[in-house]
Amino acid sequence: MLRRKLIIGVFAIVGLLLGGCSLQTKVPPTSKYLLNVPTSHDVSSATACRNKVLRIGLVESPDILTTRDIIYRTDSGRSYSYTKARWMSSIDAQFSNLLAGAVTRYETFGDVISLKSFADNDLLLETVIQEFSQTIHPDGTSTLKIAVKFVLLEQYHRNIIASSLIEVERDSVGGNVDSAVENYSAMVAELLQQVNAFLDANCL
Repeated sequence: MLRRKLIIGVFAIVGLLLGGCSLQTKVPPTSKYLLNVPTSHDVSSATACRNKVLRIGLVESPDILTTRDIIYRTDSGRSYSYTKARWMSSIDAQFSNLLAGAVTRYETFGDVISLKSFADNDLLLETVIQEFSQTIHPDGTSTLKIAVKFVLLEQYHRNIIASSLIEVERDSVGGNVDSAVENYSAMVAELLQQVNAFLDANCL
């Protein structure tokens, strides 16, 4: 009799555990995003630096842009991250790859190399992302802003040849992650065109 009660008790406990599991709600998967920047096929007409090598330096940025969080803020200055959306790769890493690709394809220089390359270079491009932000307003729209400073240096003496702060801004953007990523991508494409023009103008 005691054995029978123990068996019934065990089955009752198992039933409760299985029942509890069935009541748990499923957590929606996190969406992952990458900047989708169209490839430009424009090629530089400048020839002054066709025999020079440019090294792309480390892309510096605020700490928050080294994570995979997608951040937005309100007009009050409070910052939040989208709970169900993440970057597949941090903004500084994505921007570094996009920058190197855009400058290489534009062919202002004989070659473009990475920071880790052992090859010699003539020029160095320093990059600092100062702002990469979405501000959501009370009416549900948002403003996006990207600000990046570029410094072109002569490699051996580290003399500054030229510097430029390039800013791109968009208003009346939808206040959600999909609209933000779509517009960020278009803004980065515009910014990359401007940095190529900057390098063309200052390649001596």
